[in-house]
Amino acid sequence: MKRLRHLALGLILILSLTTSAFAAEVPENLVVENLNGQQRMVKTYVLSPEADPDTLKEPSFDYDGFHYTWAYTTKEEQPYLETKAVTETVTVETSSKDLSAILAELAPSIAYDKDGYTGELALDHTTLVTEAAGYTTKYSTVTDTKVIGNLDRNDMSYVPATTTKNGKTLSLVDVEWQVTGTDLVGEALVPSRYQAVATYSASSSYSAATGYVTTAEYSGEVTAEGIESITYTVVYTGAEIVPADGGGNGTGISLPGGVALPLIGGILLVLLLGGLAFWLLKNRKNVCVYIPGDRPNDYKLTEKFRVAPENPEIDITGADLGGSGLVAVEVKKSLAKKLRGQVFTVHHPFGTHQYSITQDRRDDWHEFALKEEEPLCEAENTEASAG
Repeated sequence: MKRLRHLALGLILILSLTTSAFAAEVPENLVVENLNGQQRMVKTYVLSPEADPDTLKEPSFDYDGFHYTWAYTTKEEQPYLETKAVTETVTVETSSKDLSAILAELAPSIAYDKDGYTGELALDHTTLVTEAAGYTTKYSTVTDTKVIGNLDRNDMSYVPATTTKNGKTLSLVDVEWQVTGTDLVGEALVPSRYQAVATYSASSSYSAATGYVTTAEYSGEVTAEGIESITYTVVYTGAEIVPADGGGNGTGISLPGGVALPLIGGILLVLLLGGLAFWLLKNRKNVCVYIPGDRPNDYKLTEKFRVAPENPEIDITGADLGGSGLVAVEVKKSLAKKLRGQVFTVHHPFGTHQYSITQDRRDDWHEFALKEEEPLCEAENTEASAG
């Protein structure tokens, strides 16, 4: 009979744990103790920062001859700090390809703030690449002047019709005749020597850059920090229950001499309830599907699933997906730990979407647009065939 009594007490303890889990969360640990003369029951939970600790507080309850009432709840945050190296590419436009003009447009460092990671990235001068933004045709005139001297007369036959400058042929456009010498004929001076000042010209065209585009890379380490989980300790204090008839054994199960049938019935009932509770816990939903809400950055839950690690996929074909065309899938931490690095498959009205689970210390959140796309496995096979 003592063994049956102890078994009944153990099963009642299991039942108290599982029934409380239906309303809130499953405690990581439970301790029943008498501390300095005070009867206490201490339940410990490890939850995500988004969880509501008010759901852990239970109404007063009876257990093992004591009436327990919530006393207080404490919390301890478990922070996380992750670091990774990132590179960002920045593009600037300048009217000149002079390095000083380009550096004037590039900041020595830039701030980084994406996906929860923040930090400063420094400019890597070795990555600068400058190219012309485009080209246009420009026109100019090339001129040259030649002096042809010591001529006996101002005759155009002495003046060449063309000349060459920098490999380009220029045509004669003007001639100025100048007298450089005279002779006395009778009592008059008459020109006897001449020089020609010939002007040549030609039109020229060339391609000129309309501007310059420079790409540069900024590199550095960024960090993400926050609260990974919170440990809540919920303490209940107990007062001993004194039966109205002054009898009883504190277990809630009567044990008159030789009468075992009521005890066995109670044990079977506890076993049944415990098994039901275990089944419900085992089949708790661990994947949630969300769609955009009515406000920016607001999501509303539309479907829940229970997913086994050996079959990481869900089918949302029949779910209410709204009209935004965007879906977010949240894989709970307990499942994400087992699936990190594995492919998760989502079947939807337009086909199949696959992605890799990246988180293992918190819930994995993934957003995607509803559209036809090629599954990862088929894409890899296609690339392999092309290779």
